[in-house]
Amino acid sequence: MTKPSVFVYDSLDVGETVLSQWDFDFTFGVPERASGVARRKLSTDTLVEAARGHDALLGASGALISRDVLLQLPSVRYIAKLGIGYEVIDVDAATELGVVVVNTPIHSEVELVAEHAIALMLACVKQFHWYNTQYVRGGGWRHADHFVGTLFGSTVGVVGYGNIGRAVAHRLRSFGVNVLVYDLRSLDGEPGVTPVTLDELLAQSDVVTLHTPATGSEPLLNGDRLRTMKRGSILINTARGRLVDTRTLSELLDEGHLAGFGTDVFYPEPPPADDVVLGASSVYLTPHVAAWNAPVRVEMVTMALSSLSRLVEGERPVNVINPEVFDKGVRV
Repeated sequence: MTKPSVFVYDSLDVGETVLSQWDFDFTFGVPERASGVARRKLSTDTLVEAARGHDALLGASGALISRDVLLQLPSVRYIAKLGIGYEVIDVDAATELGVVVVNTPIHSEVELVAEHAIALMLACVKQFHWYNTQYVRGGGWRHADHFVGTLFGSTVGVVGYGNIGRAVAHRLRSFGVNVLVYDLRSLDGEPGVTPVTLDELLAQSDVVTLHTPATGSEPLLNGDRLRTMKRGSILINTARGRLVDTRTLSELLDEGHLAGFGTDVFYPEPPPADDVVLGASSVYLTPHVAAWNAPVRVEMVTMALSSLSRLVEGERPVNVINPEVFDKGVRV
């Protein structure tokens, strides 16, 4: 029997030992190990040409898998997306065309992203953009214009109360903060947090942290909403770069209306050299590494390949994003 063929459109970064445990024929569209050099998404033409004839696609956010791509890849029956979010995939088109989509919602990723969000908060509050190793090595010391802040006694607004938002709120309570939460779902009776509208959260919070998917064509925090944020407040984004109007954000940082911005995500990724955020004041930028952890990476890839293996064997994995595809019929 011919091995199922898997086209890998992203660096997996797990090594041959992990992959050799699976009975798949892998083709790599990019180097298997990330090199530290920023790489753009595979173009549609490159992806289609390289993946033609394969049974499955595997990767994270290294390519946009659109309706056009799926129409040009009639052999593809399965897509395994590393990580939780899947906005790079046209799931509706996949369902219509009989392509099963799975993701890898592992709990350790939730914990890592929550930790990273807290780390960015503390870096902003403690003014680590000013007080850092380079500053001290250059002879710098305490400055009366740069007193450090504290989370204790502050109000932190959590936008999005899924698994990661909950993990962040849980950690925040140990800092003695007042936690406000905005979510589209009803949160009445949720212990330890105060449900509010998004407008109320932005106006009252000393720190706003984003943990919600990016939907629609407009940023959730567009220019008008950003301007309603409390003066001197801080914005943290470990969710998706598309959530924030970064041009207005940069202006508010440079004007001093906002005191800091910490982000692990950009739009697009990696950011171009002229991205306004790169030159903004009081920012902390990390290159989408909140869950960039070796054991977690292995766990993600293992879950993805386990799901593909079950699908190939005619079984249904638990982490299917579009289960209705089984009613419509999977591609043959």
